[in-house]
Amino acid sequence: MIYPANINMTIRYHQISSSHKAKFYILLLTLVLPFYCYSQDLYDMENSKKYAEYLFSGRQYKLAAEEYERLVFFDSSNIIFKLRLVKSYRLTGDLRSGITQINSFYGINMPEPMAIEFVKLQLLSDSLKVVNDFLSLNNTISPESKVIYQSCDLLLSGDYKGADMLVKTSVVRNPSFPKNLISLSESAARTKFKSPFIAAGFSSIIPGTGKFYTKNWADGIFSILFVAGNAWQSYRGFKEHGIKSAYGWAFGTLSASFYIGNIFGSAKAARRYNLLRKNEIKNKTFEIVRSDNF
Repeated sequence: MIYPANINMTIRYHQISSSHKAKFYILLLTLVLPFYCYSQDLYDMENSKKYAEYLFSGRQYKLAAEEYERLVFFDSSNIIFKLRLVKSYRLTGDLRSGITQINSFYGINMPEPMAIEFVKLQLLSDSLKVVNDFLSLNNTISPESKVIYQSCDLLLSGDYKGADMLVKTSVVRNPSFPKNLISLSESAARTKFKSPFIAAGFSSIIPGTGKFYTKNWADGIFSILFVAGNAWQSYRGFKEHGIKSAYGWAFGTLSASFYIGNIFGSAKAARRYNLLRKNEIKNKTFEIVRSDNF
């Protein structure tokens, strides 16, 4: 026969036993979990490294940047992770993030690969004064590399003859100077820009010739025909109906207005021509800077 007292004692024994088991499992979990998490982090870091390299080599730079951010968080002393992160930013066009990261990593005398990335980012941002100041103060970039980026800086600032002179001087001392930069500096120095005053002067003498000067052939032909055609109609009106001819005054006013507008338009066309040539040189310089050929 089982008495109630024995039943209560059995229940209490099981309760105490369960409580001890729970405490034991909690203690075991507390001891084992940190080691598991640590090993798991190492595993994740190794996988992240491989995945980041895969993304970078596959030119998926935006995704690669996210992985390298994770790797830099794991190991903030690894310069390769930092360099790949900054390069990924540059190659995705996120120049501001790249510059911000470099400034958080280093001071003025950062390692040469990172210093070169900093110069490239600033050139692509058109921050030419920052580039000049940095190159004059930094002592980790080699003199040969500095000349390359100074040449790019001169091209972007519009000093084409200065860039060409610097490149020609540097080629003598550095036979491995980038060929594309030599070619660009030579072609930029040979570029002939148009004078707005000459363009306006041509059109003031013969309407439309200012547009010919700026190589706007279609506009030039239209201008000369429009002005001449309206002037001829005005002459006919005055010849047939005299000085009070409304027909003559209407076409005369139209011809004179377009004549004056064509003078200003020719000057504007010359400035637009110059801007297009400068943008072509700037874009080619940006292509060189974006590349990793030097």
